[in-house]
Amino acid sequence: MISLSLVVLLITFSPKTSVTMARTMFAPGILWVCGVSLEVSGKENLNKNESYVFVANHLSYLDIPALFRAIPHGLHFVAKKELKLVPFIGWYMFATGMIFVDRSNRQKAIASLDKAGKLIKKGKDVLMFPEGTRSRTGEVGGFKKGPFMLASKADIAVVPVAVFGTEKVLSPKTFVIRPHKVKIKIGQPNRIIDEDINGFIAHNKKEVIKLKSQLV
Repeated sequence: MISLSLVVLLITFSPKTSVTMARTMFAPGILWVCGVSLEVSGKENLNKNESYVFVANHLSYLDIPALFRAIPHGLHFVAKKELKLVPFIGWYMFATGMIFVDRSNRQKAIASLDKAGKLIKKGKDVLMFPEGTRSRTGEVGGFKKGPFMLASKADIAVVPVAVFGTEKVLSPKTFVIRPHKVKIKIGQPNRIIDEDINGFIAHNKKEVIKLKSQLV
């Protein structure tokens, strides 16, 4: 399924088709190859007619196909540029026009967020990892402002999402694959209150931590 989705993408090269394929073909193929059993809860919190900025904790490169599959929206990921080099996952993200951020270059990083903002204005859904990198301890790290500034500026809701178990399948310390159950829990959409960006960030980090604790 992985190879087939890449071949179809090269033939059609339709952004809409590629995002749909990411959820229905590419992601299930990756998860199947890795021996992942996926459990998802909280889908009922989402309105299919609304766009969101999803924010999730980051444990493994496998978070990307797991979230593609779990969230019933056409996701556009914003991720660090190093992901381009990851076999299959990075290649597919690059080919489908996902947004890569060069964290070493402030101007390029800002340009990437502007690009994400344009997607939101077109009614697209964006997913970001506010920690900025994979957790080596399993704990949720500090959240950066980018996703929350983006949501505030676009006047749309942020949806906190918790991921559990992907690091058991593909650890950030190795490329050895070990089949394991993965759980994802989708929280309640929420908006910034009184332009308090720090409070907005703190609330969503607290929600991700709470959601993750419910999956253990």
